[in-house]
Amino acid sequence: MGASWRRRGSPGAARPHATGQGGLLGLAVRRVLLPAAALSTAAGLGLFCYTGYQVWDPGARQAQNQLIGRLQWQWGQHPAAARGGAGAARGGAAARGAAAARGAAAARGAAAARGAAAVRPITLVTGQPFAVLRIPAFGAQWRFAVVEGTTLTQLAEGPGHVPGTQLPGEPGNFAVAAHDITAGNAFLHLGSLRKGDGISVTTINGTYRYRVLTKRVVRYTDVGVLDPVPGQPGQRPVRQFITLLTCTPVTLAFTPWRIVVTGVLTGMTPATAG
Repeated sequence: MGASWRRRGSPGAARPHATGQGGLLGLAVRRVLLPAAALSTAAGLGLFCYTGYQVWDPGARQAQNQLIGRLQWQWGQHPAAARGGAGAARGGAAARGAAAARGAAAARGAAAARGAAAVRPITLVTGQPFAVLRIPAFGAQWRFAVVEGTTLTQLAEGPGHVPGTQLPGEPGNFAVAAHDITAGNAFLHLGSLRKGDGISVTTINGTYRYRVLTKRVVRYTDVGVLDPVPGQPGQRPVRQFITLLTCTPVTLAFTPWRIVVTGVLTGMTPATAG
């Protein structure tokens, strides 16, 4: 009895009851933590895959091709308008000559643009495409249909025309916004454009050619970049500008900063019957 007592009370003696409680507690913790860890890992992987899918977006190019195909079909239904556009451009030769006398190359392009635009007015419908945007610096295959509107619904299709700003070739500011990533990553490399880079916009009336003038980063509240004369509110426009803008830095979350690229019209090639 005494020996047995000493073994139970000795420093190295086992304590079955206490050990049993600790083992049960540890088992309960493992039963809770292991599933939670597995769930967190699965959620992280799911978010990573979803983000990757949003960026890759394999259906974006197909959707864009469909929009562009629809535009080309619509334009093909108006060959007379296209022939008229070419004739109007010829009729505007005198105006271009006068502009040349004033030494304004942009004004020459504007004369042709106004002549062509007067033949076939563009009707804007929210969410519907009306132009094709090309930026050669992004590659020969880079092209996007421009739809009317800049809500999340419209920008999910691709670049969107900012309502209230002018149309291609019109005196004032033709402004286009797009996502940097998702929806085909249209403006992912907008920040890489340099002064002098070309931008072209094709509508039913022809192709308008612009060259980049400036690039800057502004807060999203700086709506002055959308003025008819960008950054100069209240000034009457005599030139034809284009403004491209997207979020920066690249992120799926909200950012208060925007990259803004502004260009000016340098010329216009009217549409032809072909």
